[in-house]
Amino acid sequence: MLEEKEILINALKEMSIRVCGPHIKKLLKYLDIIWRYNKDINMVGTKDRKGILVRHMLDSLSLLKLKEYILGQGRGKRIIDVGTGAGFPGMVLSIVLEEHFFYLLDSNRKKIDFISTALKYLDIKNTRIICERSEIAAKDKLYRETFDLVLARAVSKMNILTEISIPFCRINGKIVYYKSKKVSVEIAENTKKILLLGGRVEDLREIDVPYLEGYRAFLIIEKIKRTPVKYPRYFARIIKQPL
Repeated sequence: MLEEKEILINALKEMSIRVCGPHIKKLLKYLDIIWRYNKDINMVGTKDRKGILVRHMLDSLSLLKLKEYILGQGRGKRIIDVGTGAGFPGMVLSIVLEEHFFYLLDSNRKKIDFISTALKYLDIKNTRIICERSEIAAKDKLYRETFDLVLARAVSKMNILTEISIPFCRINGKIVYYKSKKVSVEIAENTKKILLLGGRVEDLREIDVPYLEGYRAFLIIEKIKRTPVKYPRYFARIIKQPL
């Protein structure tokens, strides 16, 4: 446990990310919950505690390096994590960013039930869960174009991800994808589709995550106009007839 705490604190310090003591404690508790549940329910592919800490938790927290750029000033921003899975990055970020409101969306009932249990155990008050398919939730007036920030990490190929995530974002809001080394090719292949859906590629920020091997970057999209009402389409059509 001490080694994990040291890794977490050292990595955050190296990325110039400030996280207070109570939040560090809560993050480590969340790590423990995931590790224990992961033995019986396949929450994440990584099975060892250190691997979960580095590959998932630190990777998720690395977005805080761009906090001011992504969220600006003020409190009460609405943030949705599309395809949250075991809560990466949404659950992890909600622990640290208590001044904002998080919605964690996933269609997997077992994972949503796990997150519900974790929210109660950790006494997290600023987070809600949505058990629904993304393309269906994005048609709901409660969620469509109501979020200041839309997040997605390790969800799907970008030609699918854009259609099921951009509709959640309000005009002038941002959509941020956690991406790996193929991102430049994905941008070239999907720029027109992003524009069609109401977005504009704003920036690509590369980042080094301590202890984590491999290329990491954030693709940042600005929502510049409303998404046409017919999007997103049914998932089967998204797969068969890409835009």
